Amino acid sequence: MRLTILSFFSIFSTMTFGQDKIAESVHREYEAGHFNGSILYIDKNDSIKINKGYANFQFQVKINNDTRFPIASMTKLFTTVCILQLQEKGLIHLEDKVGKYIQELPVGCQDILIKELLLHQSGLKNEPIKAVVNPYTLDEYISNFVKIADKDRSEFNYNNVDYVLLSKVIENSTKKPFSVAIEDLILKPLSLVNSGFVKEEEVISDLAYGYHNYSFGEGKKEMPLYNDRRFISNYYGAGGMYSTIDDLYKFVIALRDNKLINQASTSKYLLTAQTNDNIDWLLGKPTYGFFFNEAKGFYRRGGSIDGFNTEMIIDKNFNKVMIILCNTDTADLPLLATKLFTL
Repeated sequence: MRLTILSFFSIFSTMTFGQDKIAESVHREYEAGHFNGSILYIDKNDSIKINKGYANFQFQVKINNDTRFPIASMTKLFTTVCILQLQEKGLIHLEDKVGKYIQELPVGCQDILIKELLLHQSGLKNEPIKAVVNPYTLDEYISNFVKIADKDRSEFNYNNVDYVLLSKVIENSTKKPFSVAIEDLILKPLSLVNSGFVKEEEVISDLAYGYHNYSFGEGKKEMPLYNDRRFISNYYGAGGMYSTIDDLYKFVIALRDNKLINQASTSKYLLTAQTNDNIDWLLGKPTYGFFFNEAKGFYRRGGSIDGFNTEMIIDKNFNKVMIILCNTDTADLPLLATKLFTL
């Protein structure tokens, strides 16, 4: 595989036409102040990496291939794969009631099914802002912020509480802390040495800072704001991980090659839409882990948290992959990712 790496400002003359179009488009977004981060684009046997901007503006630390970014709701894909692994091992089943694994849930939540959590059909409310401005253990989070379901479970209702509960299901079924279970079942087998869980009390080398600027692609170029720090670790399986573009690509290839879950699980759950309803025109229909855009023929998984924005887009055959990790709020990343992927 030929690999073209774009450093902070350099563009090599050996790029293909498609690579050149992507590089030019990203550079324009960067110059306009609408992008700051890392991009990996793979199309069959060709690839390109682009790094633009700073991991830390204050100390002018440039983003590079080893920069680690909190990946926000892309974490949900790791949690989903872990749940499917445990089902293959016979430790859980998607049709099981959550109360079987978390007895301390409110009575009205005991009969929610694991699959309803995975598909955001639990009827549970999303967490209030106070759930992430102070540190909480997983048990504290559940006891404080999981309330009786009050919405129709047949309706899609995106929220983080669903996947925090799945984190506890994983803990209780593996008899291990959630982060250790993910490490043992996914990170270590794939040697994802630059991936893990954000811990605010620890210094994590090469971890990017998150910066806020709420122009979302429409504002003028200006210094992003660094404020409103949340406890990302409180999101657990909903959004608590960090990674790099290279580690995430290894993860994608492992899914393609059935190294984590078997072909049957991949086909039935990961790559098959579970409802005929489009969530919106851009995302598409939910699978277990992805959103499938039937019109464009690709799967996507993204996230946004505390100045960090992430996008992953994959075609049906896993031949074409785009991973974008950004540490500012200055881009409308879903639109940018779609634009770049379809150039």
